[in-house]
Amino acid sequence: MRRNLIKIIATIGPSSSDSSIIAGMARAGAEAFRINMSHGSRDDWDKMVSAVSEAEDTLGYNVGLIADLEGPRIRLGDFNPIPLSPGDNVVFSLDPLEGIPVPHKEFFEAISEGDQILIGDGKIILIVESIDGMKAKLKTIQGGLLEPRKGIVISGKEVEAPALSVKDKISLDYIASKPFSHVMVSYTRSAEQIELVKSILRDYDRRDIKVLAKIETPTGVRRAREISQAADGIVVARGDLGMHFSLEEIPLIQRDLVNTARTQYKPVILATEFLSSMIDKPVPTRSEIVDIYEAVRLSVDALLLTGETAIGKNPVRVVQWMYRVIVKAQQGLVPERPQAIVQIYRLARGLVELVENLNATLVVYSKSGRFAERLASFRPTRRFYVGVPEVRVARAVRILWGSESIVVGDTTYEDGLRRTSKILEDSGLISPGESIVEAAWSSERGVYTIRARNIIAPG
Repeated sequence: MRRNLIKIIATIGPSSSDSSIIAGMARAGAEAFRINMSHGSRDDWDKMVSAVSEAEDTLGYNVGLIADLEGPRIRLGDFNPIPLSPGDNVVFSLDPLEGIPVPHKEFFEAISEGDQILIGDGKIILIVESIDGMKAKLKTIQGGLLEPRKGIVISGKEVEAPALSVKDKISLDYIASKPFSHVMVSYTRSAEQIELVKSILRDYDRRDIKVLAKIETPTGVRRAREISQAADGIVVARGDLGMHFSLEEIPLIQRDLVNTARTQYKPVILATEFLSSMIDKPVPTRSEIVDIYEAVRLSVDALLLTGETAIGKNPVRVVQWMYRVIVKAQQGLVPERPQAIVQIYRLARGLVELVENLNATLVVYSKSGRFAERLASFRPTRRFYVGVPEVRVARAVRILWGSESIVVGDTTYEDGLRRTSKILEDSGLISPGESIVEAAWSSERGVYTIRARNIIAPG
């Protein structure tokens, strides 16, 4: 069982949708898996969800399962890929018979002559030369292979769009029927957008699904504090941020967004193609390794791999490399802890510091996972174990800093602690002579239980 503090989330795609590969990525260090709802059909998603369940059976434990809504993003339609070179002209049209299809009326309403259009993650850059109703002629500035379904960004502009698209609502219907632990809300621009998703999930009686806000637009950055307050965590989506901001601004925006989440005791995930070169190659570049190292030093909860594991040639090797760098970068890391003003957070911070002063292993029982979230927000310097009543909670806890979830059943807090510690002792995860601190917080009774003891050898 892996022991890194910062978690790895891997995206499942054509290269990694087999249960054996998913299990291989989990053994290599991935603790949660993302399904991108922008691509594929319900049948494709069903196969991925089933593959994760099969992998869990093989592994003997549960992993996080994250759905990522497409969101109000402008995308190219379907067509055969076209190579573009600088100077080439291309026509975008609402009508697929008159050019490259862009099935979004609002795109043509928003563009003006001279606008710079970025495709994908900015690999292709075009300039709008002329507009004729729902059709536009563009000139290639930076070429590449123009592929279907790639995202489009109008540099310096945000296209008005509803908080949730029809496709997103259909996706939420699917998500609510499956064992997802989290849903990422793409292009979050307001707290109301998050509340809308939570309301829909409540209607499906899926309050257990954590709602994560993806920050990837200028509006999202400006409203990050209120969005973070409404969400169960945030995702710093660097790829899309890089389409809206100058590249030299991204490190500062990344740092500020991480700090916003951390000071509000919310989980935070960094998302980008950290190891994009490994889509084709077996070894990462030096700059990629340095990037991961610096991301770890920000003390985020998790790093999200995207195309590297979804379409890359060797997704398991990608996770292995990510894990190696995280373990190395964690050495000597002493994360700064947010101030704790409210008593419930002061208790959590005090518990983390008590455990470290005793050089003990922390064991807790949490019915909802919220206690584990509070503890993780204060960044314990070693893994802690969380007994939970059911699989749904175990999956949700998986992405939290330093956490290890164990399903022990729905019981009293006292019995939950006892069961969790026994499983750890029986499995050899805690050993005779080791000091442990057991703790639970009962919100109904308002009782905080803490007990320190040494593990005694049997017999």
